[in-house]
Amino acid sequence: MNSQLKKRIRQAFAAPEPDRQAKAGFLNRLPQPRISMPEFILTQAAYLRKFTIILSVLLLFPALMGACFADPNTLWAVSAFVPFLGLLAVAESTRSAMYGMEEFEMSARFSLKSIVLARMSVLGLLDGALLGGAALLCGIGSNIAFLQTGVYLLVPYLITVNISLWIARHFRSRGAVYACMSVAVLVSAANEMLHMAVDFVYQPAYIGWWFILAALSAGMMVNEAYHTIKRTEEAAWSW
Repeated sequence: MNSQLKKRIRQAFAAPEPDRQAKAGFLNRLPQPRISMPEFILTQAAYLRKFTIILSVLLLFPALMGACFADPNTLWAVSAFVPFLGLLAVAESTRSAMYGMEEFEMSARFSLKSIVLARMSVLGLLDGALLGGAALLCGIGSNIAFLQTGVYLLVPYLITVNISLWIARHFRSRGAVYACMSVAVLVSAANEMLHMAVDFVYQPAYIGWWFILAALSAGMMVNEAYHTIKRTEEAAWSW
């Protein structure tokens, strides 16, 4: 094939120059249904596993029983289950990372960062409501003030969430689930041992230190949540 023929073939089948304005116009004509933030959060809430929600709500059962029978040990029984509530929240919000589904999630309409943030928000609101209800019921059963029971339940929950988020962020595999389960068991056991060995720390005179510990733990949780969400952006760039 001579060069003249090659030249004529290239001219006959030459692709037109790209028209960026035409591309922008075409994209603008595509239907783009908008969704509000509450609608988006409710949409993501529907993807939470029903198993997780049911187990979380079951936390209120021992608190309700203790309130009905006015059992003074209600608070300590409920506090033993609180770390597992934090475990469920972390396992559900970081499920895509633990099970290697980040690439699949990133192909969805919304960014992985938005999805993780929405799920964390939903689980945080759910757990906050459950802890508040449990603290109220424990106060009835144990005859302890609401704020005092609330901080005793909040601290082990926050400690479990902090450590579990750190594990989920650094060890992105199914093995992280078992490590987080171990953390919940250890925090639960340590909480019970603290109550039996040094019961005086639960006296009203030390409540200020509990509030300081809760505030520090809450700040650490915000920091861990921020880095967990930021890690999803790094994962998007690595694919």
